[in-house]
Amino acid sequence: MIGPVNIQPVKPLPPDLQQLMDSSGDDGAIIVSFGSNVASMSKEKVDIMAEAFGRLKQKVIWRLKGYIPPSLSSNIKPVSWLPQSDLLSHKKLRLFVSHVGQNSLYEAAYRGVPLVAIPLFGDQPDNAKLLEFRGFGLSLDYQKLTADDMQSTIERVLKDASFRENAQRISRLMQDRPRSPVQEAGDWIEYALRHESLAHLRPYSGQLAWYQYFLVDVAVFLVLVVLVVIMVIKYAIRLMCWVCCRRDKKQKTQ
Repeated sequence: MIGPVNIQPVKPLPPDLQQLMDSSGDDGAIIVSFGSNVASMSKEKVDIMAEAFGRLKQKVIWRLKGYIPPSLSSNIKPVSWLPQSDLLSHKKLRLFVSHVGQNSLYEAAYRGVPLVAIPLFGDQPDNAKLLEFRGFGLSLDYQKLTADDMQSTIERVLKDASFRENAQRISRLMQDRPRSPVQEAGDWIEYALRHESLAHLRPYSGQLAWYQYFLVDVAVFLVLVVLVVIMVIKYAIRLMCWVCCRRDKKQKTQ
């Protein structure tokens, strides 16, 4: 793991987005994007999100394709594309609503922006759990999404300063390094080219037999130990019963 190789230097925003960000006031702005792999979303989910975003004080820049509600609130700007990394760097950006794909998660963490995650598939549910564990965002279930839940979750992340503080702490950790992720990747590629064998860097698990890799031998040993303990207890009880029975018979005979 070398970090976010997709991070690029910040570039100026297009004039329309720059004007929107500058006019967002103290409430700031929110960006919404579900990645390039999601061409469009169902009308029902778009309407739910549009209702939730329309209740917010913040300006909302929403990367939206396909169905667009005819009566969007004035604080919402739908766009077919947005310069995500550059917007995340803007001082007035308050929150990122995302599917939390790997690149989006890295970009938000690197720029110190808290998240509201709505994972859809693949690694995204795990990424959503990770950001909740690290304390720089919350997640919502796409299948059970409601406007009320979405509004309350967004407002909670916006109002609770701990989410932004954790995001900025993670950002400082990611940026405080002697070499950038791209430079570090180049270093390791050049290292591999300079040396004929890199066996010392290969994990030993690749040399294990399948029964060792899956710990079958350990499981068999533990099962045998348990069986032996059960058998010892069983025969100990039978021996005690046999001794007691013999003693009773002897006493009756006497």
